[in-house]
Amino acid sequence: MKPAYLILFLFSFSVFSQNNTLDEKKIDSLLHQIDTLPTDFEKISELSVLIGRYRDSKLVRKFADKSLEISNKSKEPSILSKSEYALGCFYYNNSQLDSSLIALKKANNYIKTKDSPLLKSSILSVMGAIHKTKGNSSLAISTLLEAKKILDNVDTLILDEKGYKKFKGQNLILNNTLANFYNQMEEYEVAIPYYNNAIKTALELGSKTNAGIIMSNKGDLLLKMKNYEEGLHILKESKELKIEGGSPPRFIANTDLNIGIAYFEIKNYEEAEYYFKEAFKVYSNNIQQKEYAYILTHRGILLNAIGKFKQAKNDCEKAKKLAITLSVLEYQLKSSECLFEAYKGMGDYQKSLENHEIFLTIKDSLFNKKNIKKLTQLEMQYGFDKKQELQKIEAKKTEQEKKLYLFLALAGLIIVLLLGFFYIKNQKKNKLLAKQKKMLEITIDEKNTLLKETHHRVKNSFQIVSSLLYLQSESITDKEAKIAIKEAQNRVRSMVLIHQRLYSKEQLVGIDTLEYITDLVNDIIESHLFQKQPLAYSLDIEPMVLTIETITPIGLIINELIVNVLKHAFTKIDENSTLTVSFKREGDTLVLQVQDNGNGIKEEIKNTSFGIKLIKALAKKLKATLLFDSPDNKGTLATLTIKRFNIL
Repeated sequence: MKPAYLILFLFSFSVFSQNNTLDEKKIDSLLHQIDTLPTDFEKISELSVLIGRYRDSKLVRKFADKSLEISNKSKEPSILSKSEYALGCFYYNNSQLDSSLIALKKANNYIKTKDSPLLKSSILSVMGAIHKTKGNSSLAISTLLEAKKILDNVDTLILDEKGYKKFKGQNLILNNTLANFYNQMEEYEVAIPYYNNAIKTALELGSKTNAGIIMSNKGDLLLKMKNYEEGLHILKESKELKIEGGSPPRFIANTDLNIGIAYFEIKNYEEAEYYFKEAFKVYSNNIQQKEYAYILTHRGILLNAIGKFKQAKNDCEKAKKLAITLSVLEYQLKSSECLFEAYKGMGDYQKSLENHEIFLTIKDSLFNKKNIKKLTQLEMQYGFDKKQELQKIEAKKTEQEKKLYLFLALAGLIIVLLLGFFYIKNQKKNKLLAKQKKMLEITIDEKNTLLKETHHRVKNSFQIVSSLLYLQSESITDKEAKIAIKEAQNRVRSMVLIHQRLYSKEQLVGIDTLEYITDLVNDIIESHLFQKQPLAYSLDIEPMVLTIETITPIGLIINELIVNVLKHAFTKIDENSTLTVSFKREGDTLVLQVQDNGNGIKEEIKNTSFGIKLIKALAKKLKATLLFDSPDNKGTLATLTIKRFNIL
């Protein structure tokens, strides 16, 4: 399950009531109390606390407006910063991310780190959370690491008790958030130290509920690493802390479920069944939650393992239906796999095969999605790091030039005497810059190598999938099933070719259409030699370099169109049978055409074929239109007009 995030903003104490309900009367009372505080800074600070405490209420906008009113009169940078931060938190709590980011940037510009490190760190922490929500993981992590760096440099000896608790609280949040980010990115070894620090801080603050939540996150990570024994120990300790801290039943049920999974993995089915039942008591109260589908699936998997196939089938059918309703592919994958085993155990091989095919389709989709996401994250991180390094060098060079000009201006009458000194000094600086530039070039080469290796590993992963499909096909006697698996192999092969080219070429982010489509069509034709006479084909491909996001769906579409021709266009392939593939740029569009001189595509194939449905789904991503025609009532011409594409 996904890591739980701590619902905390500030660790601070308030002189006011701790009742978390808010109405107009209470707002007026609290604002009146604010007016009694002696300084503007104290007023702004207390208003920030109120915004954090009552974040779920829309009425807190009055506190934000009051904060702005006070700061605009004061004009003091520290007060203006705290006021904009409070407004940014209000917008963030109400999912107005762009408005929140504007306010937080203003707050960040008003103060310097040395003047108010805790506030600076708080501002950057919320900005990092916004970047993560908006999908920019690379910028989110770099922003949070900057916030963490500020906290690490704080001299805690000068903080009072209130400031120290706030410092520890912010450290707790940042460590847990960074750990969860790295956990989701599968950087498990990087995530563990952050979890350990967050757990230690939560226990020091006496927050057993938060310590239990973070410990549960770490236990979930250990299960992913297949370290089941240690994960089980951590999860049991997490449950005890949650109970002692008075956590809601749903939080405890989450841990029970993971404990059950750990016991299942070490084959202690009796204990696993007990903890699944404990979790089910809570999740069954709301059968529309994702968690309900999750526990049903895992209980079904357990029932399969102990031979109770009918009960497993009932659980996993419910889970699959709910997962489809909630559009959660991961749960659809697990429930389909569970049903495959359950129906096989019951002897219903037809339904078992149907669910296995669904499982393979979803697995293929998730596999591609996961690899594309990881590749995108690497590319974003690479681009961000490169930009940061170049900016540092440029800033340093600019600063050095300013110093040089200042020295020359002050020199005045003695410029002749100092000219030699400055020349020597400038030479040394140029050598230093040249050395730094060389180090940067080495770093860039290393990152290019890393990106190449990533493409190589993705290619190898796809080839493993292709090999597994081939092995599966060898054990299948049904011709239709064998062809279906062969088609799946071709789809995987179309993506293997992409990463193979990225690995073997100097250009790491683009694919040449002429080379790629030529190899792809040749592979498809050779892999479908079910008849003695090979199908003759011709290609008319305009050379261009497309990004991986553009070429991947195009390759899959070409595969489906050609496979449809091979399957349906000809009763029998002879020397007159031909296939033509054309790909060109026409104005602001790309046009792909696949034409044959066969029998013509039937309407029922257009309406029911999985390949056609896949083409239409991929076409949406490209903002493309697909038309079928039969020129001179002979054969079929499929035309795909693409409006969304990226050419390098």
